[in-house]
Amino acid sequence: MRFIRGRIQQSNRSKMVSTNRKSFVKHPSYVQQYRFFAHTLLIFGMINVDLPQVQSARPFNGSMEMDNSRYLSTPQECARQCTEGESPKTCYYYFTVEIYNILGTACELCTPGPNNSLTNECQCVTSDGVPTTVLTVNRMIPGPSIQVCLGDKVIVDVLNKMEGMELTIHWHGVHQEKSPFYDGVPFVTQCPIFQGNTFRYQWIAGNAGTHFWHSHTGLQDMDGIYGNLIIRQPPNQDPNSHLYDYDLSEHIVLINDIFHEMPTDRFPGLVNRRGLDAPVSALINGKGQYTNSTTGNTTETPLEFFHVSAGKKYRFRLITAFTTPCPAQLTVEGHKLTVIATDGQSVEPRVVDSIVSLAGERYDFIIFANQTPRAYWIQLRAIGGCNGSEIQQVAILSYHINGNYSTPRSKPPTYNPGLPTGLALNQLGSNCNKTQTNMLCVGDLRKAGFVDESILKPNPDVKVWLPVRFMAYTTEELFQAHTYKSFLLPPPYVESTSLVNNRSFSYPTSPLLSQRKDIPASDICDHETTPANCGSPCFCTYLINCPLDSVVEVIIFDEGAVTDLSHPFHIHGYAFSVIGQGESPEPNATYLTLDQIQELDRKGLLHRQFDRPPSKDAIAVGPATYVILRFRANNPGYWLFHCHYTFHLAIGMSVIFNVGEPSDLPPIPRGFPVCGNHLPPMKFAGDNSVY
Repeated sequence: MRFIRGRIQQSNRSKMVSTNRKSFVKHPSYVQQYRFFAHTLLIFGMINVDLPQVQSARPFNGSMEMDNSRYLSTPQECARQCTEGESPKTCYYYFTVEIYNILGTACELCTPGPNNSLTNECQCVTSDGVPTTVLTVNRMIPGPSIQVCLGDKVIVDVLNKMEGMELTIHWHGVHQEKSPFYDGVPFVTQCPIFQGNTFRYQWIAGNAGTHFWHSHTGLQDMDGIYGNLIIRQPPNQDPNSHLYDYDLSEHIVLINDIFHEMPTDRFPGLVNRRGLDAPVSALINGKGQYTNSTTGNTTETPLEFFHVSAGKKYRFRLITAFTTPCPAQLTVEGHKLTVIATDGQSVEPRVVDSIVSLAGERYDFIIFANQTPRAYWIQLRAIGGCNGSEIQQVAILSYHINGNYSTPRSKPPTYNPGLPTGLALNQLGSNCNKTQTNMLCVGDLRKAGFVDESILKPNPDVKVWLPVRFMAYTTEELFQAHTYKSFLLPPPYVESTSLVNNRSFSYPTSPLLSQRKDIPASDICDHETTPANCGSPCFCTYLINCPLDSVVEVIIFDEGAVTDLSHPFHIHGYAFSVIGQGESPEPNATYLTLDQIQELDRKGLLHRQFDRPPSKDAIAVGPATYVILRFRANNPGYWLFHCHYTFHLAIGMSVIFNVGEPSDLPPIPRGFPVCGNHLPPMKFAGDNSVY
């Protein structure tokens, strides 16, 4: 099979969304086929839209028009410019999840074009050019793009065709107000989707911003089950819309790290193998090239291009779908980055030269195309503990010149020295208690737009201390007969588990949200107590109970002694205000203890700032550092708060905020699946024996 080296044909590239002109080129045949599929499901009763005030798509030549029915909108119709006062659309998506392959036979037929994430017309997955087995949604990596407007209704039917696997899909960044059953966490908000089954997610796009979706089961997000999710809003609702000319679908920058094997080959790890959790490559919108360090050969798969016209300002949306402990640093040759949002929350503009983003984080920035019209390199580097691996990927920022788009004349940058990183946002090792000339902490950002001043009162209603760390097992305690504790082999390659407040999270046997009564009380622990005989550490479903509408302050800090490792914690159902970041006052400290940080707080030495603190839903906690977060617990449900490194999540680095009482929850959806243990009395047909 043949690829055009590092180049994408421009003829099909369409400007999907603009702040000052109409949006995009249609693909009539695809829209027609999609409408036929969606309305066929309606006819046969397979879609029963449960959302109020459903908005129809435009009628389609009358052949599919039905009396007393309403139409669904296609992905392309929903990826539009959002206008004030427009009626919401109901946007329908169908996900088919499979075990698939990189550079399979489908690549003899086509190479994915720039709009493939919306049209799904090509089933070739190129990745970085190394054939491997992966998991895909609709035979794409990334999977289908969901781009809607604030207030739209979203319906996603997910069919699981993976042999011997189950899954759920989490809508990362979507708060799921009044729809907590569709947050997508197995055994917390729903039963997993078993092989051959279809589960319908339906929710309202209630909070604008740059989000994404991914599997929340096992290690599947490391295998390819993820995609972008953008909720746009009318320009007059965006405090920074006056700063840019275009907000285009083609300027979504979804980055991820990859292995050249299934992640299950690395979990829990092999005794004599190093580099357990270090990726081997990275991708930008599912594209890239890989250089074999042994042979020096580089694959010829396509690179991603981002097209601009001179003199215009463009909004870019960076989504970090990394799953390993590698922070990602993004730099654009010759161009400043004006940061205007993080994790879907607007901030006052700050100009930087590069952005460091960890797993689960998102950053929106503006690029002003004010340089000499030509092609410029975009460099993505894995840094921190992954420095030694020199993992990088590149893409191209291409200016429009005389009716064509430019291609680079220079060789791509190398990992070292790399493009100049200059002033870096969210740089690891930053001392956020002090002003530094080349580093900017997330806490230095200021929120733009509305600030809920009530959560910034001197004393919160609930205060939670959350120390996180690894605990190394002795061989004798881990492999004690008839015990089966989860473990990982992270550096320094000793079997370990992860702890939050001396508890290692384990999922319940049934969903907390819909089947709490079916879960044994002995499986659940809270912030104050643990079940009898739970042991130390306690392996349990860890809940922190929060009264509805209370102001909750969380002080999370790294109690471990692992350098070059930051834990990016993500909260479901909320965005929190970052009111403090700092490090241990002890010089050269590598960890903090609970006693130390509580003493610092008593002395008033924990740095807090209440001047328009930024809002986020993911934040990195580094060695010997702390982060102080606040949110108003006004969204009832069971909301996971966890490290977004997949291996760390798999061994228990999680906790659940239980907000409100059962009476505060919305009703369980009709026909909602149930699951759990099956332990009937021991009895056999024709046998009256008592066991």
